[in-house]
Amino acid sequence: MAVTVVVVSGPIGAGKTTLAQGLARRFGALHLRSRDLLRRQGGEGSRRSRQDRSLTLDRETGGRWLADGVLAALQASGSIALGQQPRIVVDAASSGVQLHGLRSSPGLRVVHLHLEATEPAQALRDAERRSRYEDAEPGTFTEVGLPPTEPPPRAVDARQGTFEESWAHPAERAVHELAALADLVVDTVGTPPEAVLVRVASRLGLYGRPDERQVDLVIPGPHGDEHVRPLTAQLAPHYDVLLREPAPKPSRAELEDAFARGHRVLVEGAGTTAGGCLVAAGIAPGRVRRTVMVCRTEGPALDWVRLRDAATLNAPTDLAVVLAGDLTRSNWNARRFDQLTDAARHHLEELERVAGAPVSFLAPTSQARHFMERRPW
Repeated sequence: MAVTVVVVSGPIGAGKTTLAQGLARRFGALHLRSRDLLRRQGGEGSRRSRQDRSLTLDRETGGRWLADGVLAALQASGSIALGQQPRIVVDAASSGVQLHGLRSSPGLRVVHLHLEATEPAQALRDAERRSRYEDAEPGTFTEVGLPPTEPPPRAVDARQGTFEESWAHPAERAVHELAALADLVVDTVGTPPEAVLVRVASRLGLYGRPDERQVDLVIPGPHGDEHVRPLTAQLAPHYDVLLREPAPKPSRAELEDAFARGHRVLVEGAGTTAGGCLVAAGIAPGRVRRTVMVCRTEGPALDWVRLRDAATLNAPTDLAVVLAGDLTRSNWNARRFDQLTDAARHHLEELERVAGAPVSFLAPTSQARHFMERRPW
């Protein structure tokens, strides 16, 4: 399986590190900082020295130094990409040859994102970053994106050079040309970082397809309230996520991650309507694959009007029926649908006609611990 490498390019202050940190925090990507990869190649010191070293390495390796660093980090991580999630995000590529080196590496699927910002916005953000350095106390370097091995923030800031000097460097000027090579270009001026993250994550497919039906719902129908939980307990092993009251509801982000990974979700409805259960769970109706309505039949005393109203309101795809009364006494020992009496079969057929859905699960008695399944679930 190819490993997705998300490569971010853009000028100083465009928000590259903020985006990479967001992908790492929200989606579990491995964040690689180009400054760390440069440091391993002798690019110590100021921003100017790193810019010089980047140009030198591009000439010496044809841009392969960035790809080699990514491959080494992937090997050191000892893991493979997780589904559709990016396994690695590189927070800065500064030349076309670096991108070519990555794209030509076997086993890597490269997605190139380019962030843009006006020069005044860049200068303002760079000044804010320098201010954070000046105000930071020793031991808090990681809060501004620096590893613990860096010198104190004031010392780092003193070696950076001015924004104008960095902006005019040939390596920085070449970055603007990368917009034409990008899979997605985002102007970050006036766009909050969380909005940038949403746009990028959508481009990467990290939220999953909204039309994928990965949710099954179990709701009570007429007289079926007490039988919902036994059915969900029986079905739960087939699912990755179970939502039921009073257990805490997953956050929206957790549900999005589950859908993106292709996980199946089972919702045990606490109310009497499918729509209300979905609203409470924070799930869109378009995600629902099957809706199972649980009913208890009372033989001739069954409230057929109530059954029809419940079916009209909830549009079940399946019924789970618990037998009661005379039908229980005559079908006590049934373990398969073909062992039911003719009276029971005729009753279930009429239930199906009224509800407009097949009986897929059946318990021959209210005391039964297991529902018979008509077909593999």
